[in-house]
Amino acid sequence: MKPVPPNQAFPDIKRILLIKLKHIGDVLLASPCVRVLHDAFSTAKISALVDEGTESMLANHPLLDEIISFPRSSMRGLSPDRVRRELAFASALRRRRFDMAVDLTSADRAAWLAWFSGARFRLARDPDGKGFFGKWLLYTHIAPHSDDPDLHEVKKNLGVLEHFGMAVSHPRLELFISSSDRATADRTLRDFGLGAGAPPDADGRARFVLVHPTSRWLFKCWEDARFAALIDWVQTSLRHPVIATCGPDPREIERARRVLSLCSTNPHAILGVLSLAQWAALARKAMLFIGVDSAPMHIATSQGTPCLALFGPTGFQNWRPWGVCHEVLVHDCPCSRDRRSHCDWRPGLTRACMNAIALEEMKESVTRLIGSRMNSGSESR
Repeated sequence: MKPVPPNQAFPDIKRILLIKLKHIGDVLLASPCVRVLHDAFSTAKISALVDEGTESMLANHPLLDEIISFPRSSMRGLSPDRVRRELAFASALRRRRFDMAVDLTSADRAAWLAWFSGARFRLARDPDGKGFFGKWLLYTHIAPHSDDPDLHEVKKNLGVLEHFGMAVSHPRLELFISSSDRATADRTLRDFGLGAGAPPDADGRARFVLVHPTSRWLFKCWEDARFAALIDWVQTSLRHPVIATCGPDPREIERARRVLSLCSTNPHAILGVLSLAQWAALARKAMLFIGVDSAPMHIATSQGTPCLALFGPTGFQNWRPWGVCHEVLVHDCPCSRDRRSHCDWRPGLTRACMNAIALEEMKESVTRLIGSRMNSGSESR
């Protein structure tokens, strides 16, 4: 039987609500769904509902009409005021009169908000028994749960739309940068002596390596001394300047400073200062990104920047860089499947699976990735 086109299976779609109430990287990994929805319902207006602090992952997207920020920080606890605020937020959603809600979050609150939106069609993945009893009843259309433990998060998101007949072709992460954010990145490079006058590579990128040694979740980090040794090697043996960055969390800044204190080559550093969009503009200029499993890894990927990613206690198949030239260094460890049952998770310790990644492995990967860029340039958009 010939599949029914989505605009016939879901008629008269004028307003669509895309829900992704998760972390920064999760929101970016849902960005390909915006284009798929637009291609399926070209005249519909698309709104995205995301947690506060993640809006920049979808800001300036030409196919989005609105970004709705969920004020999670004011929705904690069980006080009457919190309940009133949550109901007021849900009521405001309902007044927008959405025709379709697509929930890519798979969490209880997102399910309730999808239902409360009043959309005639409410799409989601099968909750597979997770969450409150009867959760699946809040949706009108449920895509089957995947049994593939290695399914990438991008494919998991797109699978909901694809199951209901929406065409998916060459999905890519899309993060759009404003001219002011580009200007900030250019100014940063000029301050470091890497702007005008510095010869670009074959792809028009500046000849510097962007190193982001931290993550919001410090258990993902590699050993400080090895990161410092890698930075020194890139600057002395490969003769490429390094810019080290980290997020604004004080724990990240402290960890990054510790790495830099172990370096002997004085790399450039800009720690916890840039916004996510400004950091994306800087990553777009880099010839290579080196870092751990983190939101910046996905942001660099969205800018077409080749990535060397270190993975340990998280599933690399689910979260690896998407769609660009990349290498992943990972060693098998039970903690990636059954975390606390196996590894020593005391604060401040580098996980055994991260310690298993040798400095020489890193050097070999960096050499390959930079060599492939110098020979043929990288994929970019």
